[in-house]
Amino acid sequence: MGTNNITGIILAGGASRRMNGKDKAWLPYKGKPLIKHVIERIEPQVDELILSYSQYPEKYQSLPYACYRDYKLGSQGPLTGILSCCRYISTPLVFVVPCDMPFIPINMIQRLSPHIKEHEVVIPYDGVREQYLVFLSKVKTLNSIHQYLKSGTKSVKGWLSQQSKYVVDCSKEMRSFENINTPPQLS
Repeated sequence: MGTNNITGIILAGGASRRMNGKDKAWLPYKGKPLIKHVIERIEPQVDELILSYSQYPEKYQSLPYACYRDYKLGSQGPLTGILSCCRYISTPLVFVVPCDMPFIPINMIQRLSPHIKEHEVVIPYDGVREQYLVFLSKVKTLNSIHQYLKSGTKSVKGWLSQQSKYVVDCSKEMRSFENINTPPQLS
């Protein structure tokens, strides 16, 4: 399976507490906003790109991609952002990535996709932990998010633990999964 029939979702709706509440996606990093680094690395790997955000709609509407605001405002978590995009996905597979991972491998989907046929979700392992906010999933699997959120929990890790999941060892590219979370990391 190549990159056909995959929609990418970039999650940009977080509270950015460690960035003093600034919209992390638009903070400058190496000459351009963080989100643009992620777009450049993900766009060639997918057929369609969707951005999920929670505030500053004017910034997102300036981009040439479908942008959808979280249906529950106030940083309800990544699963809410994913759920907000679900009805706009027309492909059978979806690749999810956060907006603050500017080094995400340019062949990430190629690495994950061989395992999606036998599993609902495929995620990378960076040598220390599973990267819960980077995953390839069957779109129909996302339908279970709504029921999961109704149970009162918002953990992506918890939701993933309920799915048929495969983990790909990406420990040789550990740095590729670095999140830019604090102001010192921007310089």
